[in-house]
Amino acid sequence: MSLVLALASIAMIWSGALIGGYVPRLIARSLARSSAFNQSLPEHTLLAAALLLPAAVCLGAAFPLAFDMAGGGHGSSARSISVVYAVNTVAAVGGSLAAGFIAIPAIGLQHTFRAVSLLVVIAAGVVVVWGRVPGRARVASLAPIAIALALVVWMPSWDRELLASGVYKYAQYVDRDLDLESALKSGTLVYYRDGAVSTVSLKRLTGTLSMSVDGKVDASNGGDMLTQKMLAHLPLLLHAKPRDVCIIGLGSGVTLGAALTHPVSRADVIEISPEVVDASRYFAADNRQALDDPRTRLIVGDGRSHLLLSSQQYDVIVSEPSNPWMAGVAALFTREFFTAVRRRLAPGGIVCQWAHTYDISEADFRSILATFLAVFPGATAWLVGDSDVLLVASTSPIDDLLANVARGWQRSGVAAGLSAQSVLEPFEILSLFAAGPAEISRFAAGAAVQTDDRTALEFSGPRAVANRTSRDNASALRQAVDEKAAPAAIRQAREAATAPEWRNRGAMLLAANDYGNAFDAYLSSLTREATDAASLDGFVRTSIAAHAEERALTLLESWAGTHPRDPSIRIAMSRLLAATGALDRAIDIAAEACRIAPGTPAALEQLASILADVGDVERLDPVVAELQRAAPLRAATEYYAGAARYLRRDLPAALGLVRQATTIDPGYAAAHNLTGAIEAMLGHTVEARRALETALRLDARDAATYVNLGLLEMSADNRAAAAGYFAEALSLDPKSTAARAGFAQARQ
Repeated sequence: MSLVLALASIAMIWSGALIGGYVPRLIARSLARSSAFNQSLPEHTLLAAALLLPAAVCLGAAFPLAFDMAGGGHGSSARSISVVYAVNTVAAVGGSLAAGFIAIPAIGLQHTFRAVSLLVVIAAGVVVVWGRVPGRARVASLAPIAIALALVVWMPSWDRELLASGVYKYAQYVDRDLDLESALKSGTLVYYRDGAVSTVSLKRLTGTLSMSVDGKVDASNGGDMLTQKMLAHLPLLLHAKPRDVCIIGLGSGVTLGAALTHPVSRADVIEISPEVVDASRYFAADNRQALDDPRTRLIVGDGRSHLLLSSQQYDVIVSEPSNPWMAGVAALFTREFFTAVRRRLAPGGIVCQWAHTYDISEADFRSILATFLAVFPGATAWLVGDSDVLLVASTSPIDDLLANVARGWQRSGVAAGLSAQSVLEPFEILSLFAAGPAEISRFAAGAAVQTDDRTALEFSGPRAVANRTSRDNASALRQAVDEKAAPAAIRQAREAATAPEWRNRGAMLLAANDYGNAFDAYLSSLTREATDAASLDGFVRTSIAAHAEERALTLLESWAGTHPRDPSIRIAMSRLLAATGALDRAIDIAAEACRIAPGTPAALEQLASILADVGDVERLDPVVAELQRAAPLRAATEYYAGAARYLRRDLPAALGLVRQATTIDPGYAAAHNLTGAIEAMLGHTVEARRALETALRLDARDAATYVNLGLLEMSADNRAAAAGYFAEALSLDPKSTAARAGFAQARQ
């Protein structure tokens, strides 16, 4: 038996060592080759068997051997059998409780592996010393026990950055030309903690802080902010007088913080993971320190159980868990759960359920809608981009509540809280409406209703994780919608929307990284007012991000023809052409804008920016001279004058000019970036780093700044840090040749 226990310990340490690095790397490579579920399933099944079976077989063999030892090797008596069963039962129950609720939260998953393996080694030693083991068997057991003990001490540290990267989810999105592991691990891991329920981590990447649960990003202060805020604002604005609110799932705390901007008297937030609660503190600036608000009542426990056991009635209930393929979450998408929600709603109460259109098949997506509709016949669907859908229902018809949005908009703090996401008027909220109960019923017709005794979603959901289905599901839902059947308030808002309102919708969706729908919103704005500079700027940015450059260029050319004396359309055309690499034509169009409106700073700056990028200092100098005559006190004028000096390698003069630009406008990120590049060339490492880090704080989405920081680290022979910066640059601009070359050099 001592031999079997020693072998079990060796198998456990072997599995633990592989889990911390080799296994996620293998899974990442497998999914990078093919993300098809049926192709990866056999390989992953064999991998799981290889990790689990050796230890399971050894520990399974120990049980009958324990019977044999208890009986003195001559068969077991009833008393011996009962003692072995009792010890096994107590150890099984006690071990599970101790591991899940004490060891893992206290010392982490890896050290729990190590501790359990050590206990098995100790058990083997106890058997050798005090058990009825023949001399020869005793000696034979010493070697594996010694090996097991050495392996317990040797067990390598787990690669937390890799484990937190969600290889099973994100490996398929990495460009095959890039180093897979480096791309997955790019960014800075700022928090990592194992818990009884899940492993929670925080990563800062290109200025965005994201929270991951078991590697899957669940919240961030970047593109997720709109959805996180709308989860609270939408139902609370629809409710005339919300007082008591229940939020299932804390996440980053942004939804809770948004709810507290309304005049609520109580906000119960139920979070099952203490680690999520701890990590949410890092989002204090984004969630307005919501956990410290006296109206907040934090309940660390199961949200479903709270609704089933509590007698509290709520005006608004928000359910945040949105990935039914994650362990345990499918139970929050069943008819019984939604029934429990309905019972806890006060008269006139509203429920808001977050669901995804991505990582889910159309059949499963339709099933979620069918299940929600089965309990809430007045259900409505609101699409936040192509990725998130908010299912909203009330004990009262939603149509009667839409007028409350404009009234609720007047509540102190609501408009200010949404302005950061470019939600500036009630129209932007109403524009998210996608479908009413009739459309949902038609779309979900024939779909299975999820029930507690048949949660098929938990098992069918993982099959679609690797499929890119968000646009398909969102489009399918939109196609089922008859816009003429929308509630009157929605139709009237759409028909009366002005160019600025459509522009604001575009900015809202652009901030949420929903480039396709943002493009359409900007197009609606420009159809009404083609010369609006802000709309043109957003139109160009979204057309590039949505890969709609050709269509955008055709439209811009058409508008330029109908507005022959307007420079703003030509400036937008030049920017778009430059982004697509048509630099000669971009220069010609920018020069045309300068001729149409001589002395216009925006046109001159656009022309100067392209000439500086291509290094054409001979043509740049006269443009800078014109800028200095037309706008002598602008930061951009000093910046491009400095860029011209930089191209002529007159570094001291260039440095003086770009410093003057940052003095005029301290928030001019490009000027700080160029300052850093010049300081680095002059050998002023400290000053260069300071300037580049300032540029990042001002604009964390500029790939060029990361490249410059990478080059600075390379000059100091800090290859690991340099690789990190180049990887971040590539996450923003996968086509950057400078970032690719720097990354390859840093990895040598």
